[in-house]
Amino acid sequence: MKVPVPPAERQKLMAFAGILTVLFLSSLNMTVVGSAMPRVIADLGGFDLYAWAFTAYSLTTTITIPIVGTVSDRYGRRPLILAGILVFSLSSVALGFVQSMEGLIALRAVQGIGGGMLMAMSFTAIADLFTPVERGRYQGYTGVVWGISSVVGPLAGGFLTDHLGWRSVFFVNLPFALLALWFIWRYFRLPAPTGGGHFDRLGAALLAGSVTTLTLAMSWGGAPYAWTSPRIVGLLAATLVLGFWYARHSLRQERPLLDLRLLHDRGIAVAALAGFFVSAGMFAAILYLPLYMQGVRGSSAASSGLALAPLMGGMILTSTLAGQLVSRTGRYKALIIWGALLATLALLLANGLGITTPLWIAVGIMVLLGLGLGPVNSQLTLAVQNAAPREQLGSATGGNQFFRQIGGTLAVSLFGALVNRQLAANLDAQLPAEARALPAPLQEALTNPNMLTSPEATSRLQAGLTQLGQGELMAPIVHALRSVMVGAIDHVFLIAALMVFISFVAVLFLPEEPLKGRIPAGRAGGQQSGATD
Repeated sequence: MKVPVPPAERQKLMAFAGILTVLFLSSLNMTVVGSAMPRVIADLGGFDLYAWAFTAYSLTTTITIPIVGTVSDRYGRRPLILAGILVFSLSSVALGFVQSMEGLIALRAVQGIGGGMLMAMSFTAIADLFTPVERGRYQGYTGVVWGISSVVGPLAGGFLTDHLGWRSVFFVNLPFALLALWFIWRYFRLPAPTGGGHFDRLGAALLAGSVTTLTLAMSWGGAPYAWTSPRIVGLLAATLVLGFWYARHSLRQERPLLDLRLLHDRGIAVAALAGFFVSAGMFAAILYLPLYMQGVRGSSAASSGLALAPLMGGMILTSTLAGQLVSRTGRYKALIIWGALLATLALLLANGLGITTPLWIAVGIMVLLGLGLGPVNSQLTLAVQNAAPREQLGSATGGNQFFRQIGGTLAVSLFGALVNRQLAANLDAQLPAEARALPAPLQEALTNPNMLTSPEATSRLQAGLTQLGQGELMAPIVHALRSVMVGAIDHVFLIAALMVFISFVAVLFLPEEPLKGRIPAGRAGGQQSGATD
């Protein structure tokens, strides 16, 4: 005989379904856009801005997360989730009509604001709905959502890019945005927080300013500006001044946007440090694996999307299994340690990817990386939420996501600067001597890395060489471009491996506190009488 589900429990599960839909919306965007970006830069140009399409999104996401996390502790999660869905989906539609790389970067920044709201609120809302003992299991269920998006996203992104054009990928979000809106509006109605207080505008400005100046310094340092140039030195100095000013200001606030006092707890501090560095490995793979597949191996957008699916699939498998194990044993530290070690090993192996590397090896490395990242991503969040006071769940979760995002944002900026510098420094030496004597228009075309991801650019260069009677130069030119590109990407994976290894060392010092049991009566299921969120 089937046991009926109590109404309060049913409402909680339906609210959780809404949170899963929100997570699917944000994770689908990550994999869909990653598959399409090489073709986007081939159409709009601006290879030197390639990393900025991701950096702009990550930058605004990083700034948004701690702000909405703290605000939600005062005013509730529901209105912020709804606002995040609207901002995210409307900017996605606008991206489908963008006409320049600069416009795309600007809209990605707006989309990042919505993405930051969704990311911060999703993980905090799970902590609202379930006890720490339950959270391990339900965070495992979120792994299923990431798994579905990891398969659907790359396939959809690659298929749409190849057959309907890259603009179509930005409209994939709309049906899921509407579904998420309905679920959250209808079922997510937890009691309203009792706290209030003013919004710390000065703190928000200082925090945003310090993150922005640091990101710009990391993006521009080395190329196009020297690290010792006045512009870079000035940006780094501004970062220190604004960061120090924010730290002093926040310590005088009762409820700061990013509460640095939470770092007095060793568990929260270690999780922040580990999350900061482990994000580098994930962002390196998501950003540069499609470029490796399309630019180095000459794969289609659909094939490069398939290469991301094993990475995400591995993440989901171990995230789900880790959640089940934690719910049964109450132990999470060992899972994080082994995950960080496995991810480090995978990135070291990725450092050896080359032009002729068999596809099965590249896919296997991505599976291995995903298997390592899965338990690290999910269980670091659990460790933070278990250590944080209930009235600061939003602030603590948002703070942890902030350090992860800023780590990923800075890593993307660093990787972008590294790749551009490697291409500028090494390409001329790799090109055949005959190519250096070609007319100026062809010189400019053959040194443009967009040629590796654009069939149209390749055809134009081939036609130009054929007209000069030097069509045989095409093969060595493409080989030179691919050699320089894969060398730069290998450097990215090596640096990412070092960063993830730092996270492995950090989690060795993570305290493992017993998971807390029950939340107060009335909080466990749905809406209390007379309370709104």
